[in-house]
Amino acid sequence: MAAWSDGYVTDIQYTGQYYPELAPGALAFACLRQAVRPPTLGPGSTYFELGCGQGFGLNLLAAANPQMQFWGVDFNPAQIANAARLAADAGLSNVSFEDFSFAQMLDLPDGRLPKFDVIALHGVYSWVNAENRARIVQILDRLLKPGGLVYVSYNCLPGWSANAALQQFIREHVAQSPADSGTAIINALQAAQAMQDGGALYFASAPALKARVANALTRMPEYLAHEYLNAGAEPLYHAAVARDMDGARLSLAASAGLADDLVHLSAPAALRPMIEAAKDRTWRETLLDYATNKIFRRDIYVRGLNPLNRPERDRLLDGLAFTLMVPADQVSFDSAVPVGTLKGDEKIYAPIVGALSEGPKTFGDLVRLPALANAADGVVLQAITLLVGRRQVQPLAGAADISPARAFNRTLVARMDSDEVPNWLAAAATGSGAHLEFDEMIAASAAILGEDDIQATIQRAWRSMARTGRRLRKDGELLREQSANEAELARRIARFNAGKRSLLQRLGVL
Repeated sequence: MAAWSDGYVTDIQYTGQYYPELAPGALAFACLRQAVRPPTLGPGSTYFELGCGQGFGLNLLAAANPQMQFWGVDFNPAQIANAARLAADAGLSNVSFEDFSFAQMLDLPDGRLPKFDVIALHGVYSWVNAENRARIVQILDRLLKPGGLVYVSYNCLPGWSANAALQQFIREHVAQSPADSGTAIINALQAAQAMQDGGALYFASAPALKARVANALTRMPEYLAHEYLNAGAEPLYHAAVARDMDGARLSLAASAGLADDLVHLSAPAALRPMIEAAKDRTWRETLLDYATNKIFRRDIYVRGLNPLNRPERDRLLDGLAFTLMVPADQVSFDSAVPVGTLKGDEKIYAPIVGALSEGPKTFGDLVRLPALANAADGVVLQAITLLVGRRQVQPLAGAADISPARAFNRTLVARMDSDEVPNWLAAAATGSGAHLEFDEMIAASAAILGEDDIQATIQRAWRSMARTGRRLRKDGELLREQSANEAELARRIARFNAGKRSLLQRLGVL
């Protein structure tokens, strides 16, 4: 690792990914449902991502929210070069990238960067050492506007306790290896799996690790190296992070993990009275973390906590519009929550999804559906919250200009012959992204390129699959032969054109 890295992994770049909970509309909705006033996010609003990596997510947000201004900083110049190149190729004029370390940012003169309505850090806070965490707090204090919002996600305790021992095992194993970080970490995980299979007593004492190791071996090495190998990285208790954020005059507003702060969905029934009786918010969250053995937090803080009274919150919610992100017949009513799986009541969910299948509806429209006239107070909001958490529904952002999103999507499609096939496209209607599986992206690319010859589309897809080794599955079975993959791809493209294509057109994706 180079000296400038300060112990952070730089011999392998981080993945380019998008997380819809970082979208401005999603962050505002998370605050609103907890009766906290969010910042007004619209024309002229400013959004800053600290540790933006490859900048894929920030570029997507800039394309989907052309009325806002975006900045991204990462200390790895190779990643910033990639981020800036994507912005230039897509013709985005509302996003800027710079390769500053946190220390360099604090040395910038006042006014070099504007004040921000939103500052986001995804995963970064627990991946850097204590010195850099202190710098982050100073940056937040200096650059966040009054009333502004901070998203900070991090590996947390107590759930990460067993993983911490796994992390140390991985680090020691990698230290013995001359291979690059990506290869070395896969070898280390395979060694951990061999220890498990061989009966190592530590792994037997922590049975949850078996699934975690197996899951890790399905992840990209680029992600794993940053998750496990950064020197100084450590999981954090919520109380410690809350104390840090207090140094920037920040108060916890909500969780971007939309079921995580609903006590009745997050804690066993016997513990709920104790948790709900907690007066101190940090203690309440600590109890929740222990009740759920939480491993990762997605916290939203605000500078200046302004609670909304019930009438005002209801008024703001009433006018907030929502849209489906998947075809109605693909919506699942069930949600994974910390206490298990919540079976959605069809009498509640079916009318909501049915109404949204006709087009976007405001929350007020949904609450006043005749089929929901007798629904208990809060039930519709909970259903919408869980549908948003499942990424099946999103609040509308209402970008007037959809051309930047379409230009961004066209740029991604143009790169597919030589690059990885992306799994997100910009959706101007939501100011966020639309997730597509590989076959859906192939079908969407044909629509974006105006390619009417389905055989040409399939042949283009197969070239990508042959280059990357990707294969489709049918009925749980891996399809190995080219002819079988092409036939299955043809069937899926036809299904996409009959269903999801029109939805993506309404979202401003196509």
